[in-house]
Amino acid sequence: MNRFVLSLAASVAALAMASAASAATYINMGPVGADGGFTLTFGNTGITTTVIDDQFNFDLPTGTADFVVTSTMSTSSQNITWSSVAFNGIEFTPMVVGQNEFRLLNDVGVSAGATQILTLKGVGGGNASYSGVVTFAPSMAAVPEPATWALMISGFAGAGAMLRRRQRTPVMA
Repeated sequence: MNRFVLSLAASVAALAMASAASAATYINMGPVGADGGFTLTFGNTGITTTVIDDQFNFDLPTGTADFVVTSTMSTSSQNITWSSVAFNGIEFTPMVVGQNEFRLLNDVGVSAGATQILTLKGVGGGNASYSGVVTFAPSMAAVPEPATWALMISGFAGAGAMLRRRQRTPVMA
């Protein structure tokens, strides 16, 4: 588990450096839970250009991820109109558009060993910002409980006993 956490932290650090299209682009990783799940926050603040074209590269283990991206404006210079928000080419669902934009993407499968790419494209008013959250849950191999193993073994033993008993029954002609 420690190797997983160190590997993940190194990937997130590399991601933060590689994705910094502007100095205000950020990504932060929350603590890793006992099940290996974690949350990442990302975004870009104080966007001074009118064209937004940000990319975040993730190196995640195998599992599923949920995404939310929000942008809120107080004045027209802070507005963002998204033309595309996608993870590995899968477009986010726009839930709210306009002054407060909200997009989401749920239950996306990710595979270890492949870089996952989040792209955000749109236009802003020259003083815009957005933020997002990725919630990750690793795929866990199901390990049966000891009681399940005992029940399964006793079932095999019972089936074997029935087959042996059936073979010893004399056949009358």
